[in-house]
Amino acid sequence: MNVALHHFRLVDTIFKEGTLTKAAASLHLTQSALSHQLKELESALEVEVFHRQGKRLHLSEEGFRFLKSAERILNEIKSLEEDIHNFKNGKTGKLNISMQCYTAYHWLPGIIKHFKTQWPDVNIEIVSDATRRPLEYLLRGDLDIAIVRTQMVNNKIIYEPIFDDRITIVVPDDHPFARKSNIQVTDFENQELILPLYDPSYQDTPVFESLLQVHQVKLKNMHRIHYTDAVIEMVKAGLGVTVMADWIVKPYLNGSNLVALPLPEAISQRTWYAATCRQTPAIQNFLHCLKLHFAGKLEQQDSAVLAV
Repeated sequence: MNVALHHFRLVDTIFKEGTLTKAAASLHLTQSALSHQLKELESALEVEVFHRQGKRLHLSEEGFRFLKSAERILNEIKSLEEDIHNFKNGKTGKLNISMQCYTAYHWLPGIIKHFKTQWPDVNIEIVSDATRRPLEYLLRGDLDIAIVRTQMVNNKIIYEPIFDDRITIVVPDDHPFARKSNIQVTDFENQELILPLYDPSYQDTPVFESLLQVHQVKLKNMHRIHYTDAVIEMVKAGLGVTVMADWIVKPYLNGSNLVALPLPEAISQRTWYAATCRQTPAIQNFLHCLKLHFAGKLEQQDSAVLAV
């Protein structure tokens, strides 16, 4: 049976309009072309689709069955076209994200909440397995956005600066560091250092570890732990000290025995980037929210909306 999509549109339109003249106008066809297409369909089906009564057309029993299929097919195509349009314009879909080194995402709910006020049908998913090697996951297509502070030389990856932070030293409030007004890298001699887990194959020598090597500081021990929460709990328990980004550690300080102390600005300033391999509207929309958040402007926008 040689039936094409335009045949389904043809029968559906003739049924709705009632005459060939009106149907031809609706389909932007000449009446002759429309009649030819109808004869072509009836020839392919080997049945009469419409009974002619003067200028009016009435569906035959076979034609009515064809119409039911036409309605389902055309509705599905309309839905498909809408879905594709929404996906292309960033209104639907899924975004996989991950952050280099850290497993703390306390900053994310506010961003998602704001993002979904405009893009409610785009789902945000955290790919925790990508934390140690986000750019590799990005290149494989398993991530849409990687938030990183180190860059891999690859012309497929686009890096966009998102925010700057500072490395802080986190210690219990009864630690000797808590009483110092100025902490240097050399003060870490013989300390128990607890750090988030990095992957050495990732070409990423963390900034602070590099400084320890440059100053030939010998630690008592270095512990590497994958989960940020676990690092914080060990420091709370007095099992060592850690160095962590100021914005990561900030929520952990409230109501705790922890103190965050700055390193000299010259050695602690860092830039974080959003790494992507493609620039879809959904990705661009999320990056916009990300920048607003870390610039402290997202909350201002939300407050302004609530005030209105």
